[in-house]
Amino acid sequence: MPAMFAARSLSLAAAAALATTAAAHASSSEPFVTDGATLRLVTSGLADENGQLRGALEIRLDPGWKTYWKEPGASGVPPRIDVADSINVSAAQIHFPAPEWHEDDYGAWAGYGEPVVLPVTFTVDDPQRFSAIEADLFLGVCETICVPVQARLSVEPGSAPEDAADGALVEDAFDALPGAPDETFGVTEAARSGDRLVVKVSIPAGGADPAALFLAPAGPYMFGVPKTVETGAGGSTFEVPVLSAPAGAADEVAVTYTLTSGDAAVTGTFTLR
Repeated sequence: MPAMFAARSLSLAAAAALATTAAAHASSSEPFVTDGATLRLVTSGLADENGQLRGALEIRLDPGWKTYWKEPGASGVPPRIDVADSINVSAAQIHFPAPEWHEDDYGAWAGYGEPVVLPVTFTVDDPQRFSAIEADLFLGVCETICVPVQARLSVEPGSAPEDAADGALVEDAFDALPGAPDETFGVTEAARSGDRLVVKVSIPAGGADPAALFLAPAGPYMFGVPKTVETGAGGSTFEVPVLSAPAGAADEVAVTYTLTSGDAAVTGTFTLR
């Protein structure tokens, strides 16, 4: 994403929207309004017997604004969540629906150009005890330039009767995540050739073209934007610039990918040797 983002991130006082919301004391946080977006953290019910609590980060983008995927590129900032100040909650994992490629004067990057809801799984240490989430969020929202946003959203899971709309928001967010790949839809072959990674994928019959591929960094590897070099019946071939790689022999590395075709998407891994 734009180099201008990196320059602005060095002067947060001038460019960032910094704030801390008042404690919500509810199963969903108060909305946090910043330039280009409104954020809200929602939870659904209580933690299960394994201490897993489902929630979602709602990002309502204003028209013309965008935000980043988990691997947005060299200059982008993926959404991050820190729950260190929470009570009885020790971890939070953001999950990501399929992104889209966006391109501007500074290059191509992966993200979302429409309002998006990111599912979140919280780890509750003791499901039988009271818990309170103090979630410190950091993400970037972009129009012509990108603005880093910091916010604290407060939630007390199960502190009030669950709002039906919030429960549906969380459920729909998890349902919208990419599915698991299979032999008809997913990566079928991947191999490094010099400073390029060649990735072959299968696409379901009748699938919408073109397919799009998104890769997350893996160990010592960093990747550029995948480009389609061949498309045929049932599949496509991508070439991906290898921006960083181990200097010598390396162990096998599992690379996480998301593959889209029209509205369909899968997320999986392949092994890079």
